[in-house]
Amino acid sequence: MGVEAGSRNPGSRLVAGTDYPATYRGFVERFPDEAACLGYLEVLRWPGGFSCPSCGRVGKAWRASRGRLVCRGCRRQTRVTAGTLFDKTRTPLRTWFDAAWHLSTAKNGLSALALAETLGVSYQVAWPMLHRYRVAMVRADRERLGGEVEVDETFVGGVDHGGKRGRGARNCIVVVALELKAPKGFGRVRLRHIPDASGDNLVPFVCDAIAPGSIDPVHLQAYLDELTFRSNRRNSRSRGLVFRRLLEQAVIAGPITEANVIHRYSWSWPVDSKM
Repeated sequence: MGVEAGSRNPGSRLVAGTDYPATYRGFVERFPDEAACLGYLEVLRWPGGFSCPSCGRVGKAWRASRGRLVCRGCRRQTRVTAGTLFDKTRTPLRTWFDAAWHLSTAKNGLSALALAETLGVSYQVAWPMLHRYRVAMVRADRERLGGEVEVDETFVGGVDHGGKRGRGARNCIVVVALELKAPKGFGRVRLRHIPDASGDNLVPFVCDAIAPGSIDPVHLQAYLDELTFRSNRRNSRSRGLVFRRLLEQAVIAGPITEANVIHRYSWSWPVDSKM
């Protein structure tokens, strides 16, 4: 059954079993069909009530056939999934939700092959689905790192026998920024794939990722974003809450085309953006 949009105060504390499933059994019972998935996405997208993408009017919408929502003000029709990661998808939302749950609860990540076998879909369906979720794992408005931050670089990939090592080797460079905690331990992390270790690439990353005053090559950034997402939520005691967070980001990520997934998504942020 569906969930009425705006049924919970956006500022209230989230409750396991109510705002998100606490267990896989709870997940299965919560999302038995497309209507239940649509209802949940509606709450995540418009926690304060339906907001018309055209005129901005907030309030209950008329509900038309085939899942359409009609604004009572301007009469503009829209769908819950329009303009989100799920825009125009031909894959059932139930399958998307299943993928989000397994991706969120897998401690060491999940390959597209494993996801395909788990969901009972083809690799051609699972692979782009997984990469779309990886894109959604990065919030454009996330805060920059603060306090004492260590920045370093590492390399992904090997070298030919007898070849160069270090920056001159033919491998992929990943720059890492990590918050250091006193007296020990670490906080949030940021990772980015850069073409080379020149100042032209390192300086913009530092400006993007760190607040002022702080002390597979084509798809590599997608894997780094997943690693960042997992690392920054490593202390979460509820996998169900991580599942909700992933879907929250999916409804604001915007549509990701097949061309984006296959040929590379643009992970570029303005220098003054909050990371």
